[in-house]
Amino acid sequence: MEKSKPKEKLRHLLKTMLTIMLFTSQSIVCCCLSISVMSIPLLPYLVTLITGHPNLERDINVLFFAREFIIGRIIALIGLIVLLLAGLQFLGNHARDGGLITTGIYSVVRHPQYLGIITITIGLTVMVLTLHSDPQTVYLRLTQILGYIILAKYEESHLEKRYAENFRQYKRNVPFIFPVKSPSKIPETLFTILIAVVISVVFLTFPFDSIRIH
Repeated sequence: MEKSKPKEKLRHLLKTMLTIMLFTSQSIVCCCLSISVMSIPLLPYLVTLITGHPNLERDINVLFFAREFIIGRIIALIGLIVLLLAGLQFLGNHARDGGLITTGIYSVVRHPQYLGIITITIGLTVMVLTLHSDPQTVYLRLTQILGYIILAKYEESHLEKRYAENFRQYKRNVPFIFPVKSPSKIPETLFTILIAVVISVVFLTFPFDSIRIH
């Protein structure tokens, strides 16, 4: 049992690193010297923020207060709330006994932390697409969601080994990442991928200019 703890910690570390890499590869809106706003990857922005960002106050104002992006900002805020609730419940459970979590927000979906991150990503994507149409951003979002699906399936392989029938019962009753139960004739993973594809199609076809608030 003691020998498995370093492997378990390493697994959690790698999963966390991959999650962060996926999340920081997305685009956000920010200020630019040549134009009023633009979209850039989150990771380079965080690097410049740490090393000293010359337009920090203006960028914060655009990201959090510009009226043009209010719809995307609301979606991202909902995702942040879901992520925080999942994190607080996970930490509280870990402080007690660290057993399988099946209550609270974990009774809505089995991976609420990924649902929260994906919802934040969707909100940020709406903000970027409200600024300008960018199919590459949409394709990147689809790739990111597929990455979260892979991470969730990897995590579940270990949960099933650890909790056996208890986890299988939980898996039968609670949806995977999105709060929509998979039809019995469609494999759950495929159904989740189809939802991700539908989201991407909406991103590619929706007239985002119509929701820009001036």
